[in-house]
Amino acid sequence: MIQSAISVNCGAKYRNYPFYNWVPKPLGIVLLILLFIPILTVGGVYTANSGDMTSGLGIQSEHIQFVGFVTSIGMAAFSPFFYQLVCIRREKMMCVVGFSVMYLLSYVCAVTDSIFVLALCSLVMGFLRMVLMMANLFTLIRYAFGMEATQNITPGNEPADGEGWDRLDSEKGKSMPIIYLFFMILGQLGTSLTAWLAYEYQWQDVYYYMMGMTLVAILIVLVTMPYHAYNNRRFPITFRKFGNVAVFSAMMTCGIYVLVYGKTLDWFADPTIVRSTILTVVFAAVFFYMEWSHRSPYFLVEVFRLRTINMGIVLFLLLMVFNTSSMFVNVFTGVGMEIDNWQNAALGNWSMLGYFIGAVIAIILGSRNVKLKYLFGLGFMLIGVSALFMYFEVQTAGLYERMKYPVIIRSTGMMLIYSLAAVYANQRMPYKYLSTWICIMLSVRMVIGPGIGSALYSNVLQHRQQHYVTMFAQDVDRTDTQSAAAYDQTAQGMRWQGRSETEAENMAAMSAKGKVQVQATLSAVKEMSGWTFYGCMLSMLFVLIYPYKKRKLSAWRD
Repeated sequence: MIQSAISVNCGAKYRNYPFYNWVPKPLGIVLLILLFIPILTVGGVYTANSGDMTSGLGIQSEHIQFVGFVTSIGMAAFSPFFYQLVCIRREKMMCVVGFSVMYLLSYVCAVTDSIFVLALCSLVMGFLRMVLMMANLFTLIRYAFGMEATQNITPGNEPADGEGWDRLDSEKGKSMPIIYLFFMILGQLGTSLTAWLAYEYQWQDVYYYMMGMTLVAILIVLVTMPYHAYNNRRFPITFRKFGNVAVFSAMMTCGIYVLVYGKTLDWFADPTIVRSTILTVVFAAVFFYMEWSHRSPYFLVEVFRLRTINMGIVLFLLLMVFNTSSMFVNVFTGVGMEIDNWQNAALGNWSMLGYFIGAVIAIILGSRNVKLKYLFGLGFMLIGVSALFMYFEVQTAGLYERMKYPVIIRSTGMMLIYSLAAVYANQRMPYKYLSTWICIMLSVRMVIGPGIGSALYSNVLQHRQQHYVTMFAQDVDRTDTQSAAAYDQTAQGMRWQGRSETEAENMAAMSAKGKVQVQATLSAVKEMSGWTFYGCMLSMLFVLIYPYKKRKLSAWRD
């Protein structure tokens, strides 16, 4: 009886959509928020258990990094279907199907030892993550605030004049930081959760726990949500576009393979890097040909004619490259303090405070009509200050408690640019370009930018490490009083433990070598922190002097 009463088109006539009438609204809001936890947490690999996973499977750490990027590629590949899927309004169906597939893929990830299978599962899970995230977000906005957010993304519903666009852009400047803060805090909590699980249990147990979370999510949906039929007889997505998805995913995967494995495989000296580079170019040519020829297009290439979009790409690219400097804290604490992954994850939780501060600054200053360029400049300055902190902190006593400060400072600056770059890129942007922009944004923000940053920082770090090892090793010999005393002390300690003379001398030599490597690593981090500071200052000057012009409305109406 109840079911028949609520099975209406898209739930439009159902006053408590997506829940049954017996579900109180406060409880419904809490349940929709809780659904984001498995959505944002479940994935193909988890950074927190990467060390145990690499040793357990006998694989290199680059494999885990590569698979993580593939998850992001899947998220970006979803974007062109964004509008059609959020308008379906079938929360129950989408959640049950999505979480069920995630459950199965999590099990496959837990038992497989194939990197190809792991990457394929991660690609699909990234796609499903974005489907569920967007569907749940728009449902939450409608349910909690009574706003039909799809109206603000439907082509043809754009403001009619410049005043209307300015009002809309102002509203985005206030709402976007809040939305980004919500997702980034939940994402950090998910990272902390997986770190704790990896610390307390085996790396496979993380997957089994995530499987349990998806089952709980499915149970919540089955109990509290009714079935809703389609508005239309046909599914809103034409499956012909999945050919474009496949080409796009192949292009991005080959490209990120080059960036991740370049250092390990000695770049173009390895034939797989050469082949991946060629395939990246080939797939890119095929993809853009398919889009320009309008053969079932799902990516509007003409979006690159928009000045704000191009600047948005530059902002996200610079941000994510310099944000890779977050590795300095982990390297310093891991090498200089020898702390474990759980302690590093606990240190990373301070980023939530930085995100909050950045969002508050963005909202307050944005509401006072402070120009975006000053907020962008402030963001790069804060990331630079974080690097400068590490420059002076490295090779000191190195207190663990002090490492929270660069984390907070960097995340504050990141939040400012992260949330407001999208606001600038969206200024007076026709709604038909929105899904394409989301695809570009996710690709640059989660794949290309971090990929370039990781390749740049890891290669430079390795090169400078080797430089300092050679330099410091020249000073470590018997002629150096301090080095000789440390060597003799270590060798004597080994003899007291019952080691032979040869074993004692070998272990003393290894100890001396280890100290040189630690010193070389910290010196390399110190040097790179300085260069990061200079790079952020140059980026700050760039965003301050760049001419920000509003798009003329006639440019796209004609």
